[in-house]
Amino acid sequence: MAKWENMLKIVWLLRSGKTMTAEQLSEELEMSVRTVYRYIDALCASGVPVIAEPGHDGGYSLPGSFKQAPLFFDPSELKAVLHAALFAQGAGYPFEDDLQRALQKIQLYHGEKKPGDWERLTTGMDVIPNAGHQALKPALQLLEKCVAERLTISVLYSKTADEKPEQRILDPYGLAFRSNRWYIAAYCRRRQAVRTFRVDRIEQAQATGQTFQLPDGFSAKSYFEQVASVQAPASEDACLILLEGSADSLDRLAGHWYLRNCIVDRGTRTLALRIDSETMLKYVPPLLLSYASTVRAVDPPELVKEMRNLVLELANHYSPE
Repeated sequence: MAKWENMLKIVWLLRSGKTMTAEQLSEELEMSVRTVYRYIDALCASGVPVIAEPGHDGGYSLPGSFKQAPLFFDPSELKAVLHAALFAQGAGYPFEDDLQRALQKIQLYHGEKKPGDWERLTTGMDVIPNAGHQALKPALQLLEKCVAERLTISVLYSKTADEKPEQRILDPYGLAFRSNRWYIAAYCRRRQAVRTFRVDRIEQAQATGQTFQLPDGFSAKSYFEQVASVQAPASEDACLILLEGSADSLDRLAGHWYLRNCIVDRGTRTLALRIDSETMLKYVPPLLLSYASTVRAVDPPELVKEMRNLVLELANHYSPE
């Protein structure tokens, strides 16, 4: 790493307001204490007002009035920021205008780069925006404000696309973008419990003027992760799959990145899953085949039949001519 980058890191660490010793700085930056002393001397020589306090509780710090700490990105960091902005826009990030202004400031700060250089940073990756997500921008902006400021909202909400919307009074706890949709976790005054609501099914939303207290220790991320771990995918074509096998093999299946969101029940020697039929017949048989005789499909019959066909096909493939 270049010398100036390490010097800037020292400035950023000291701008946190706490006093740090040379030993703490060396551990944080993974360099020798001697190098830290050399960089501190260079910073002082360049006009940075580093305060050195001797003694047992001493160390280095910066005055609270010091604000001049430039921010630089190397090419890989710039690429990561621009790619992250693309993903945010593709997801319908509700504060896209603010995001674009921030990117323009970064581009102006790195003014030595030509327009073509910025294009090359994002050439290898693109995100196709969803028009439906863009239409949710006003609702998402309002919901985010109500989450941040703990404002109770009144909404018209439809549980399904064909259902007539009903009024709900909600205490919004947190927004999340999951499985290509926006959701909000909120305490429903009618149900007297925390529920998950799809933002695209909220027709009207307005703050009521009331406020609420977020429960101690509540984490929207943890809540949605817990919901995802127990919810089976909702589909009219969903099939209930019953597997039998060894506890170890079923444990590994239950922890599979896709199947863990489809678990209905887990017994000592059984695992019940709910998956749509097309996915079941296309992906589950090859996956079960890798477990050989340690796992057996019991239901539904079409899965059992597909397993037999797959085994016979392999047996024929490897049989001597």
